[in-house]
Amino acid sequence: MRKVLVAGRNSFIGTAVERRLAEFDGAYETLALDMHGDAWKAFDFSPFDCVVHVAGVAHVSPKPELRPVYEAVNRDLAVACGRRAREMGVRQFVFLSSAIVFGAAAPAGQNREIGPETSPSPEGAYGRSKLEAEHGLRALEDGRFRVAILRPMMVFGRGCKGNYNQLAAIARRAPFFPALANRRGVVYIDDLAELIRRLIDAGEGGTFHPQTCVASTADIARAVAAAHGRRLPCLRALDPLVKALGGSGPARRAFGGFYYREDMAAHGYAPGTLSLEECVARTEENHG
Repeated sequence: MRKVLVAGRNSFIGTAVERRLAEFDGAYETLALDMHGDAWKAFDFSPFDCVVHVAGVAHVSPKPELRPVYEAVNRDLAVACGRRAREMGVRQFVFLSSAIVFGAAAPAGQNREIGPETSPSPEGAYGRSKLEAEHGLRALEDGRFRVAILRPMMVFGRGCKGNYNQLAAIARRAPFFPALANRRGVVYIDDLAELIRRLIDAGEGGTFHPQTCVASTADIARAVAAAHGRRLPCLRALDPLVKALGGSGPARRAFGGFYYREDMAAHGYAPGTLSLEECVARTEENHG
């Protein structure tokens, strides 16, 4: 039996990992740790084989006043947790970073492909905090303490927050949608949880780039509408308007291209067998 500590109680990804490990009856013993405040510093990490660190500020914002928050939570807390784990004999530390360490998406109407030759180059405080956390954790590695870093593209699934929710809210009600053929990497939450399970089994370190598939924003919007029994017409006539707004934050996040090239995403990772439409349908279940 492998003993796994999820650092970040009640988080979207952490809860999915707990749920996935529970499916293998008797193979894993899992505990979730609340990382708010300082009480976690007195917790005994020594019984655990692996720490999965999912605690962090997920909201990405360019506001300068959030920089200290990102640095304190996304960077300093992660490195402090890693140091505590190593000092207490934990052999593996899994850290949830983000694809945003490579920078922002391309403007709407353009595509940005990330390959093995692409160097991390974050544009904002959020991305920098994640990359600096990666560097701090890598510095802790030795012959017996391994760090696995995951840089997923946009993660979605039932209970998710962020960009997917904003897109889905529009797709559930809009009479039509732009047809812009951008390319966006997405990760279904169950695929991400399964990758983490496999990494725990292997006890390995390294850097991984999870991506279930590449789809256009229109593909995702159509799948959301279909999950609710609607057909969503996607009109090319709207594309020039979206492109004209291409550099703005909302348009860039929604319609800019940003994805991993296949040889980047495939490194040590095999996504599940569900189609995009099936993943979206499961995400939309019980959503009015």
